[in-house]
Amino acid sequence: MPSFVFQARDQSGAACSGTLVADSAAAVGAQLRAEGKYPTLIRDAQEQDAQKQLSPRGIRLSRAEVIEFTQQLSVMIETGVTLCDALECMGTQAIKPAPKQLIADLHQQVREGNDFSSAMARHPRTFPRLLITLIKAGEKSGMMGKLLARATVYLRDEQDTRRRVRGALTYPGIMLGFAISTTIFLMAFVMPKFTTIYASKNTQLPGPTRLLMALSDGLVGHWMGLLAGVGTAAGLAWWYFHTPGGRRVWHYVQLRIPLLGPVFAKVHLARGLRMVGTMATSGVNLMDCVATAKDLAGNGYYADLWADVSQQIEAGHQLSEPLFRSKLVPRSVTQMLHSGEKGGKLSFVMEQVAMFSEQELKEKIADLTRYIEPAMIVVMGFIIGGVALALLLPIFTISRVMAGQ
Repeated sequence: MPSFVFQARDQSGAACSGTLVADSAAAVGAQLRAEGKYPTLIRDAQEQDAQKQLSPRGIRLSRAEVIEFTQQLSVMIETGVTLCDALECMGTQAIKPAPKQLIADLHQQVREGNDFSSAMARHPRTFPRLLITLIKAGEKSGMMGKLLARATVYLRDEQDTRRRVRGALTYPGIMLGFAISTTIFLMAFVMPKFTTIYASKNTQLPGPTRLLMALSDGLVGHWMGLLAGVGTAAGLAWWYFHTPGGRRVWHYVQLRIPLLGPVFAKVHLARGLRMVGTMATSGVNLMDCVATAKDLAGNGYYADLWADVSQQIEAGHQLSEPLFRSKLVPRSVTQMLHSGEKGGKLSFVMEQVAMFSEQELKEKIADLTRYIEPAMIVVMGFIIGGVALALLLPIFTISRVMAGQ
């Protein structure tokens, strides 16, 4: 039988607590009332232990697990299942420990009378602020099922965009890593053997070969120092880019990287527009929508943009006015948003513009991938071919000398 932790008051009003073994929470309540006690809290002991193990930032789930959770919950609520029953059912079906523990915590919080949005806010590493804001709006409007479905679409589109960007960056990263590792292998293990052969011939070596030999000697003779230097530089870079000033520098560079800069710009713009449009369509106040977009912006320059938009709206201006002045937003996008404001369909137009921007982003990533593949092949050929040529040039020189003799 399961154990239950209870809190109750006796007939005199004094508080008491303890643990009872029973078939269900209802049985515990009946037993306490039979003893003349009035239960104020009954909780499964396993859930109680799970609550104590929660970190300050809650339980963390992957984005795919969050999407599956919101999709299942939206379907169940739309079909008439109560929130408490839906969470209980999903908790029973969950197999992995983390989702099971998180759903148990949400179920317990809701059963105790807390808002579902407040229960989700206990796990900021799992539930993004946009999702929590939409749930809060759904609690006020009674449209939680529809807003959960809308949030699921947003999360799915965002995950797809991230996957595309990550895929576009993975291939050149792998190719560049392979080229660097191959070059290091040639210089550390192959070049020293050629150096011994060339030293015995007493011939004048070509300039590229002498340079490569010097680099090889430095790599072999000081590899520990070089490794420590690279590690220290990487650690300092990691620390610097996690400071406010370093993040600002990285965000600046991110938007100006050749070929990749326009991709990052479209990612941040589409994400912000989609976020504001989704929330505004769901009935969230426009100021709250813009504030959420500012807080969740992945780039400091776009965060400044949404902060400026918030100030202008608060001063009585239209949303499109600060966007017209910004170089981060294309003129065509601001013109469409301005037309949406005039027609009273701003939220609808923002979602449409976000869809248009995301489609452009997909096409841009596809084109970038097609360009990067041959470019990386050329870079690899230049690096590895240059090393190989520097290795073989003395052989031709020695052959000519021997032929002249």
